[in-house]
Amino acid sequence: MSVDVVTLGEALLRLSVVSGSRFSEMSELRVSVGGAESNVAVALAQMGCSVAWLSAVPDNHFGRYVLKDLARHGVDTQFVVTEPNARIGLYFVEPGSTPRPDRVIYDRKNSAVTRLQSSDVPWGEVESAKAAHITGITPALSESLRMLAIEFTKRARSAGVPVCVDVNYRAHLWGIEEARPVLLELCREATLVILTEEDARGVFGFAGSVQDLSRRARDAFSAKYVAVTRGSKGALLFDGQTIVEQSGLDAAVVDRIGSGDAFAAGLVLGVVNGDVVNNLPTAVAMAVVKLGIQGDHFLADLTDVVGIMSGNQREVDR
Repeated sequence: MSVDVVTLGEALLRLSVVSGSRFSEMSELRVSVGGAESNVAVALAQMGCSVAWLSAVPDNHFGRYVLKDLARHGVDTQFVVTEPNARIGLYFVEPGSTPRPDRVIYDRKNSAVTRLQSSDVPWGEVESAKAAHITGITPALSESLRMLAIEFTKRARSAGVPVCVDVNYRAHLWGIEEARPVLLELCREATLVILTEEDARGVFGFAGSVQDLSRRARDAFSAKYVAVTRGSKGALLFDGQTIVEQSGLDAAVVDRIGSGDAFAAGLVLGVVNGDVVNNLPTAVAMAVVKLGIQGDHFLADLTDVVGIMSGNQREVDR
């Protein structure tokens, strides 16, 4: 039986110092699971979608920890490849507090997922899903993943499966000149493209107001929908005719990481349900809910999101 959404990418072990501590003074680390596509998979599962995550993990305790964590949050991990003599990617987080940003250090080179090949992918699942999702992080991790990411989007689109691409440019993984042609190729296969205002300007060179950015991005990508995120200011969505804007919501920030992935999941829900435009408020609300949750994962449900959207949340839910 096919799942609603298939997503392809890496999961990492996240090692966080205690909030308010610095790396230079750390005495303990909190372990959890993170990674853009796996974060989206968890968020979709929490919101009632069936979702399969495609990846590779090492055949050791760390890989099994990742699989167990994602499975207990409702993600189908049956197609994940387990690689002997491989390693898991790591990243270290020093939580910031406004105006100081989070500080992140990665140790992910040559992780298990970088060995993933086309023959490892269950293409029947991809080609029968209601949506396929990927980010611009995956093709940055290795040459083989670059080719696989492009194949993933092309095969999904050829099968009539809507493709969702979150640009998610990461300067520490590749430079703009290297990234731009690959990201353009992915976005040109997409039904939905999500990108930040900064990436619209800095990576693709679009200019003008944020509304102009959405129009220029849609022209360049030929995607049906383009969403431009603006951090705490909210986001907008252009469907070729109308620009819909959704303002941000006030939130006490517990953990910034994963908020963008929660937003992406909200729009992927719209793709699955056939109503992307009207899912923009849901996507923004999901991002806001995630800001109040420790760790990468969106550990909430529709009730939490509806409460945020309605503005009727009580200080104590009795």
